[in-house]
Amino acid sequence: MKLKKLEYEDKEYQWKLNFIEFSSNLNLLVGVSGAGKTQILKAINRLKMIANGISLNGVCWDVTFVTQDENLYRWRGKFETRQNNIIIKTDSDEEDQCKIIYEYLAKNEKSIIERTQEKGIIFQDQLSPFKLSPFKSIIELLSEEENIKLVQQEFDKIIETESAKYLDNEDILRLPTHILKKYENCDLSEIKNTELPLPIKLALVYRYIPETFNRIKSVFIEIFKKVEDIKVEPFNQDELPLALADILKEAILIKIKEKDIELWIRQHNISSGMFKTLMYISELYLSPDNCVILIDEFENSLGVNCIDSVTELILEREDLQFMITSHHPYIINNISPRYWKIVTRHGGLVTVKKAEDFHISASRQKAFIDLINILEDEEDLED
Repeated sequence: MKLKKLEYEDKEYQWKLNFIEFSSNLNLLVGVSGAGKTQILKAINRLKMIANGISLNGVCWDVTFVTQDENLYRWRGKFETRQNNIIIKTDSDEEDQCKIIYEYLAKNEKSIIERTQEKGIIFQDQLSPFKLSPFKSIIELLSEEENIKLVQQEFDKIIETESAKYLDNEDILRLPTHILKKYENCDLSEIKNTELPLPIKLALVYRYIPETFNRIKSVFIEIFKKVEDIKVEPFNQDELPLALADILKEAILIKIKEKDIELWIRQHNISSGMFKTLMYISELYLSPDNCVILIDEFENSLGVNCIDSVTELILEREDLQFMITSHHPYIINNISPRYWKIVTRHGGLVTVKKAEDFHISASRQKAFIDLINILEDEEDLED
């Protein structure tokens, strides 16, 4: 999946994202604090929620995207707006949910389905006898239909980066025996497409697909040249207190070994920057193909020595699409302006433009100065 265009509005919170056009690989959202960068990522993730049956008060959307087989889809819709409402889950009473007023899905500019309150449901150019819940998207309700099932699968490829979840390198995860057996004879794509936590995926490729694990390891060692080896293994039962032996018998532990040091460094002693970098690299190799990865504040816990290498990896993965926010001058200055999406806000209206729309210099050093001046001018206008 590659997102091409998006317009989004949340009427409950009086927040609107003007039409934005995305690059097919990397989109670096830059702007002052409070401009709406994180809100854009949330809006994208909420498309996935809507496609899976979540009711969102006051939300309107219009999104165009391309699937892996190069088909162009457009999906738009609108929920009713209720005062003082919240995100409503699918298991709540329907009378408390917000109705969808309008919804439309087209493939290659040909309508698949349209739903309105006045006309009902028009499916493949015919009035449909379906009596569907007015509170859930047709993507969820008709997910068994061939054309629509694919759409839901594509939206399930929107992924909030897992790296931040595992920033705390003291978290211990279990790898049950039944999971080990299930994936014993699997291929890499099966591991990529599973919803298992990222460290568990890493443990599986360590055990079953060593060539992929070795690629991850070699990239990590290239960044951290003092590191000699990495392994992902169960706890050594002999090292555990008897009281913990049974509890941690299926737990996995990431360890690294540095050159000229005999002892392995256990997961809880690995620096947060090193650990997060390993998670980023793992995610780039172990995410589903053709997915959209959302990364908020890319620079968190990454050292300067990591940022360049991880960015290069991102640019190499042309099958993936990245939506990244950052405030860090080093990151912005070292990513080509052609990937910048400059975010500005006036009241509740958020606008995103390309660097070329502001005639920003092609020179990276001059481009960054141009960006600072543009953002200062925008702040003056807001004041």
